[in-house]
Amino acid sequence: MDDTVYKIAIAAYLHDIGKFAERAGFNVSQEFLNNNADLYQPYIKEQNRHTHQHAVYTAAFIDHIEKLLPRQFNKGEWGLGDSFMNLAAGHHKPETPMQWVIAMADRVSSGFDREEFEDYNKEGIAFKDYKKTRLLTMFEGIATDGKWKEDKLESYRFRYPLKELSPENIFPVDKEEYKLLNSEEASKEYSSLFFNFVVSLEKLAHKQNIHLWFEHFDSLFMIFASHIPAATVGKVVPDVSLYDHSKTTSALASAIYLYHQQNGNMEIEKIKDYDDKKFLIVTGDFYSIQNFIFSEGGSTNKASAKLLRGRSFAVSLISELAGDMLCGEIGLSTASIILNAAGKFTIIAPNTEETKDKIRKVEERINDWLIRMYYGESSIGISFIEASYDDFVSKRFDSLWDKLAKESEKKKYNKIALEKHGGEIAGYLDQFNNELNKKLCPFCGKRPSDPDMENDSLLGDEKSACKICRDHIYIGANLVKAQRIAITTVDADIKGEKLCEPIFSEYHVSLDVTGKLGELANAGTLLKYWDISIAKDVTAKFINGYVPKYSKDYETEEVINRLLHGNKSEKTKNELFDMIKEGLPETFHHIAKWALNPSDKRDKFTGIEALGILKADVDNLGLIFACGLRRQSLSRLATLSRQMNNYFSIYLPHLLSKTDEFRNIYTVFAGGDDLFLIGPWNRIIDFAIFLNNSFADYVCGNSQITISAGISINKPGEPVPSISERAEDALKKSKRNERNSITLFDEQVKWHDFKKLDEIKKTISDWLDKKYINNAMLFRLNTFSNMAKQEKELLKIKEGVDMEEMECLKWHAKFKYNLVRNIGKDLKGEEKDKAIKEVERAAEWLIQYGGAMKIPVWQIIYNQR
Repeated sequence: MDDTVYKIAIAAYLHDIGKFAERAGFNVSQEFLNNNADLYQPYIKEQNRHTHQHAVYTAAFIDHIEKLLPRQFNKGEWGLGDSFMNLAAGHHKPETPMQWVIAMADRVSSGFDREEFEDYNKEGIAFKDYKKTRLLTMFEGIATDGKWKEDKLESYRFRYPLKELSPENIFPVDKEEYKLLNSEEASKEYSSLFFNFVVSLEKLAHKQNIHLWFEHFDSLFMIFASHIPAATVGKVVPDVSLYDHSKTTSALASAIYLYHQQNGNMEIEKIKDYDDKKFLIVTGDFYSIQNFIFSEGGSTNKASAKLLRGRSFAVSLISELAGDMLCGEIGLSTASIILNAAGKFTIIAPNTEETKDKIRKVEERINDWLIRMYYGESSIGISFIEASYDDFVSKRFDSLWDKLAKESEKKKYNKIALEKHGGEIAGYLDQFNNELNKKLCPFCGKRPSDPDMENDSLLGDEKSACKICRDHIYIGANLVKAQRIAITTVDADIKGEKLCEPIFSEYHVSLDVTGKLGELANAGTLLKYWDISIAKDVTAKFINGYVPKYSKDYETEEVINRLLHGNKSEKTKNELFDMIKEGLPETFHHIAKWALNPSDKRDKFTGIEALGILKADVDNLGLIFACGLRRQSLSRLATLSRQMNNYFSIYLPHLLSKTDEFRNIYTVFAGGDDLFLIGPWNRIIDFAIFLNNSFADYVCGNSQITISAGISINKPGEPVPSISERAEDALKKSKRNERNSITLFDEQVKWHDFKKLDEIKKTISDWLDKKYINNAMLFRLNTFSNMAKQEKELLKIKEGVDMEEMECLKWHAKFKYNLVRNIGKDLKGEEKDKAIKEVERAAEWLIQYGGAMKIPVWQIIYNQR
């Protein structure tokens, strides 16, 4: 990649670092500020003052900590044009073409039109007590019905804490908590955050490799600047983070520079032109993710959990590397990928014929590989639209994004180039040869086993597999042990295990890197180095969920008896102790056993061993992004997308790992706006209630941002594809019920009713404990529930009702009969009358909830078996 593009991208990224430094009280001499004011700050003659002092602080940051930055930043011969410092700090007083590139990117990122930015640039007056100003949350202001809050700071109740990004700190807090914060305390919060940032910056890896260092820096800045407001001046509502504004400015600046450089018109007036279509907004979409993850057809169910983890991770891996390949071919850094979650990515690129040609060629290369490896099961569609500066301003941005969505939707009808890949897979049958051990892979049942994979230790008893399934098992086996992932060129000298089939035949992936990373980085063969936690020295990637593992805590009599329930053979016992000793991931069979309930008898349990499968996603997400925001801009869209993803990819996996009640719930995927979990059936139901409450808190109780879910109950030995399909059907049923719903036991209800039914479950359980009712009455309630459901459906019919269909109307009389005859059989006098009156409430519930009464009743039955 061209050095000048990196220079522009990084300078644009750092253009507002001075805001962070200034608010933190970064030690800059008055002499430095005075000497550089005229160079970087606008001057308002009428008011006899300079504005936007943060620009000088940007220069000071680069100058004062140059030893912590790559040496190229302060070398005059790095790239073309201005010095790096002048490029980064000159955006409010641009004088050269390259400074204007960053200045225009800054304006476009904010959604300013010509006049708005001039007013903002002249104003430059910070809010009173601007250091006390905290970042607002996008969620509180969203209104898909167009009834937005008043556009001023006082209208908003919630703020993000000024802290590093972490699972504990991603929830907004009530502004009342900040009323007691004085100016000195507010300054200390900034100073502490900035100090920790600089300390971490010093430890950032691979400073000798600009490409790697910039990716690591992007990740580090996300951790420290995600909760810093980008703007605290004028009338701007501080709802965009400094991180998102910095990154989108970098992406826009890179595209502007390449557009003018490739067209040979790097002139200031051309750069300032608002009407010229300079950008391509490029979106990539991984199609058929469900089919990819839950692919079926193999002859064995062994290694199913490892395959599930591996395939789920492979979706993120393939999406990430598709975006990387596209940026590399165009000549952009990965900072140009402004959105990336749940198998989708969006890139800002220059609108040139050269770029369009490269997009088409990369899409073809990617899909040729996917067809070759997956036989058309999945593909990646890449679409793009043209845009000008004017298209990015707030008043036109929604139309721009709607146009992109339609282009992306149109692409779905042409997922595969049929003229090239239509018909049978060429040479498919010729790949198989039993004599050469090229038989059908037992794991996927699609590809031939590869002789090189024979007796691979990862395959267990099967002894053979295709390269793809072996790689997915390799990923699934190592994800629970490895924190770091190296992605290299295919010719990199990696010691240790790696993929046998490089992604797109170009990217090797290793979760067991034992080679010298510094040497690989210097040689240019180390392309990426990720940590799948919140790391500060390399690139953090939140693309791995939580997997429950056996631990030393399991070595108790109660846990051992639970996990051996139904099979206490010596062999099974030894296998269990081996798994505990090695800290392996829990099997689905053992996860199901956590649904059992201890009984009064020693070593005995009640309830059923079953898995609960939960699928959930955010309702009307497209509508929220398209018209939920009052003020649309690229940086706001990036902030909203990232904040939505943070809940699923950062908070939920952490919550599962730290909460005893939910620690046996397994994350298949969680990111973007959806999740798929497998756990003990009753814990999954409890978690669903927690999920809805927690998500409502996360979005500040905004009733226009809701979530829907579907739960299926399954035996632990059922194939994963079939249990996934049943959970998906349940989720679809919830979506058909006007959303904001959950479906369980094939009954869909709104969340508020689901919570009431949970209270009813507790009440009925209490009746059983008090012997108000017995098990026979419990089963009769189930029968009455079905009859009440039929009654509700019957009452909707206006004519033509058969007599047999009216049988359901008898439930009222039958309930009354059973109430008098069977309630509190062992009770007498006032106690019996009290029991009858109490249980009589069930009739009201049956009338109100009908068939949904099976939700509490079935849970009690299943927990008692």
